[in-house]
Amino acid sequence: MVRPPQRGHMNFRSFWSEPLVPWHRRLIFVAAIVLLPVLFVPSLPVWQMSLFAPQYPEGMRIVIYPNTIKGDLDKVNTLNHYVGMHAITPHDFKEFAYLPLSLTLFGLMALMAALANRRDVALIGWLAFTLFAAVMFKDYADWLYRYGHDLDPRAALKLDAFTPPLIGFKKMANFRVWSMPAAGSYLLGVAWLLGPVIALLDLVARRKAR
Repeated sequence: MVRPPQRGHMNFRSFWSEPLVPWHRRLIFVAAIVLLPVLFVPSLPVWQMSLFAPQYPEGMRIVIYPNTIKGDLDKVNTLNHYVGMHAITPHDFKEFAYLPLSLTLFGLMALMAALANRRDVALIGWLAFTLFAAVMFKDYADWLYRYGHDLDPRAALKLDAFTPPLIGFKKMANFRVWSMPAAGSYLLGVAWLLGPVIALLDLVARRKAR
């Protein structure tokens, strides 16, 4: 004999079939609005690194966008040549080939979830977005490690192997280096954070409705 579900207990299947609260759908629309334009207007930087030294009081900056890398690359690469580091070029980042498209696809999933009122699409999209962000972060960390450890032994100046900061501050030789997220990453962070925020609000609303 199958026992009927007790009052107050959530049925897993009915949870996914129930519609989202209207203003929760609006928050999902916000996530879509943040992510959809990345393919067409990848103009906001996602990361930046600033380097300061006595001989460079004005500083040098490397700015990473979803589809390229800009900044004082000529100055940085000239310095790299003397200490045996590889030159930095957009070709170093294979992620530029698919990063804008991937973020836009996540935006399309958010848009579909909101238009079709589908919880499962919203969850799958958020989980995929989370995994993708973690992989991108690891790729960047690996690139920084290789950049500071794969040094040319024939370089004019010898440096011990090092790893530039992934985030925050680090002193390297006579350089002070800051590595921080840029405006694009903050917007992507907002889009990501909307997932747990909506889940929490939905949980509170359900408990009040019992």
